[in-house]
Order: sequence, then C-alpha cells, then structure tokens
Amino acid sequence: MEIEREEIKGTFKPELIPKETGGDIDDYEEALHVLMKFVGSMSSALEQVSGRGASAVVYQAGRRMGHEAGKLMEKTDDLEKAMDELSEILGIEFYFEMWKPADQDGYTIEKGDETIVKLLFMDCVVRQTLRRTGLPQKGPLCYLLYGYMVGAVEEVMGIKGKLDIDHVGPNACLKTLTIKWGGK
Repeated sequence: MEIEREEIKGTFKPELIPKETGGDIDDYEEALHVLMKFVGSMSSALEQVSGRGASAVVYQAGRRMGHEAGKLMEKTDDLEKAMDELSEILGIEFYFEMWKPADQDGYTIEKGDETIVKLLFMDCVVRQTLRRTGLPQKGPLCYLLYGYMVGAVEEVMGIKGKLDIDHVGPNACLKTLTIKWGGK
C-alpha cells in the first residue's frame, strides 16, 4: 500500500486505519503510551550498553529516516522554503518553526560558505517520551530527531548539514541548523 504525500502531510484520519489491523481509534492512544515507554527504555538500555556511542547510532538511524522523508519533498536550494515544507511533513509530532532574535532581520545568517538558521521545537514526541519515562533530554533519543532533520535537509537541498543544541527545556528546545554549501 503506497502512502500518498497528502496523507503524510495532513491530519491523521481514523478511517484510514485498515480494518484488518483490528481495534478502534481509542485503543491507539494507550498503545502509543506503551510504545513511548518501550522506546524510552530501549534508549536508556542502549546508552548503558554502548555509552556515548548510543547517540551516534541513533543519530545515523534518524538521518536515514530523514533522507527517506526528504524524498517526499520538492528539491530546493532555499533553506527557508525547505524548513517550511519539512515543518508541514513533520506535523504535530515534531512541531517546529524557524526562530530569530528580535534584532535580526531574517531567519537565516550567512557566514562564508555556511547558512545558519535557529529552529524552535515545541510539541515534540521525543521530549514527551523522555518526560513520560523520566529520562533526561540531550540523550540518545534526542539524536534520532537531530539526525532526522539533518538527513531531510541534506536530501532536499543536496548539501551537508549539522544540528546543534542551544537550549533544552520542558516546553521547547532551541537548535541551530548549519548547512555547508559546496559539497555533499
């Protein structure tokens, strides 16, 4: 079953759940909470077993997922356009928007062969999972989202990117996305 682009970008509709999966929509919220606990426990165990390498493993997994998501997007060399479209695809699960200080004219800053944009993540399923399982932010599970963002941007723009943490908090996280022109 091929998923149409509009189904990914739009609001999920219960009637799209195949009947052969069983259950009704109310069962899915409880299942989501169980899955959140499972993923949180898995992330914690991965970190205990492999230490700092856990973040690198999860980052690469997220990056691969991001490249796949990026294939659904229109190619562009306009970072702001790419961020707007990616925000639509990520939807409410990883809601983010571009952010700038009040005294800055535009969202992007040009520094030599790099373009920098600040991203404010507000409603994030990763942060909610960490809160539900009592795990700290900036751990391996956060790197799944970092990799996802970088992979999607690399796919859409054909450039290298990196995402750095400026601030984490209970209601929002601020990150800096840097793309480097002139190479993939």
